[in-house]
Amino acid sequence: MDPVEIGGVFDRADAEFAMLAPHLWDPIGRATVDVADVGPGERVLDICCGSGGSAIPAAAAAGPHGSVDAIDLAGALLRQGRRRAAERGLANVRFIRTDATTWRPPDGGRYDVAICVHGVLMLPDKDASTARLAGLVRPGGRFAVTTWANGALEQLGRALTEALQRVRGTTAASPTGRGAAAEIDSENGLRHWLTGLGLTKVAVVRVPMKLTLTDELAWLLVLGSGLRGMLDGLDPQRTSRVRGVLLALLRDRGIGELDATTLVGVGTTSM
Repeated sequence: MDPVEIGGVFDRADAEFAMLAPHLWDPIGRATVDVADVGPGERVLDICCGSGGSAIPAAAAAGPHGSVDAIDLAGALLRQGRRRAAERGLANVRFIRTDATTWRPPDGGRYDVAICVHGVLMLPDKDASTARLAGLVRPGGRFAVTTWANGALEQLGRALTEALQRVRGTTAASPTGRGAAAEIDSENGLRHWLTGLGLTKVAVVRVPMKLTLTDELAWLLVLGSGLRGMLDGLDPQRTSRVRGVLLALLRDRGIGELDATTLVGVGTTSM
């Protein structure tokens, strides 16, 4: 998918994304801001910000003398972020609909910190796009990337794939490599990748998370995340059948808990 198509997936997921946020997106966002060590007065860029899971705690940490530019292509999620920021009285965060691959701050300045939570794999060229974004950070500033750890959400993804195959009447595909995701789903892999982008003093923190799966939360994880794109092209009746098959598979396999562990890597930009 190109960035606009990905933004469309999350626009369609806006209601479920909001319901899922307290369970998943907000805790991950807060953890990222903590690891990035956003402080008072800092200027922050939040890339692929969604509804503000990381932008809002970053704005709170930066305080009234700091600022956050939160960018995304999903307009519906940006509207959620603006509403949530207003409810918290945070006037120092801007939610901007723009393509991260072309974004530059209008004033030509640089950021003290940039963070990207589960966004680098959505960029058209992970390496080149991320390196360009790191270049928007001042020398000696910090760049943080959050990724799924190896195995995170894997059981749900496999069960959803099988449910879709059953409903569509397709043959199970042979397993394929995880490509770009596998490169950054371990501490060593993420550290090596960030170092290769020119960052120094790279540290990676594992943030464990386990979710107790009810039927409601399992389906919410599908509809309120990038997994929703797998349902494209299905009419409501077949979507309902996928839900039923998915939940049956999870019950039959005794999957009552889901690993949602993330890795947060942060490095210093070159002087």
